[in-house]
Amino acid sequence: MQFRGMKNSKGGFTLIEMLVVVAIIGLLSSVILTALGPAKNKAKDARIMQEVNQVRSLAETMYNGTYAGLQELPAQTIADPNLSQLATDITSEGGALNIIKSSDERTYLAFSQLNTTVTDPTTQTQVTQYYCVDSSGHADFLITEPDYNQIKSAPTAVCQ
Repeated sequence: MQFRGMKNSKGGFTLIEMLVVVAIIGLLSSVILTALGPAKNKAKDARIMQEVNQVRSLAETMYNGTYAGLQELPAQTIADPNLSQLATDITSEGGALNIIKSSDERTYLAFSQLNTTVTDPTTQTQVTQYYCVDSSGHADFLITEPDYNQIKSAPTAVCQ
């Protein structure tokens, strides 16, 4: 039985209509994924900063008048399994853990590069950012890597 005014046609979508819909979905998803890139790097940086702060906590448990038990990094092998795990986690997020002790081993600083870049105010160029903590409890963001030789020869190791 046919109703008046209705054509006898099959319902559904044509191949062209389906291809257009798939193309639009692909375009929208690529725009969204591109917009999420910086958020992904910030999440990795937050994880790196958390791990560097845990290095500070670990160092405080090792303190017995000096930080002689705290191993300087980078090193080929890391003796302490907790420190090794923290270094591995930081590396997996795109950072690199470094620990430098002062010459008398009474102070230290720990730092890692971050994934995000910032504008250097003096040169107006994009530079790598570092997160640094030291034995005095100070934490700071740096735009240059701390100088190993300067810290080793100084009486105290501080983030600057």
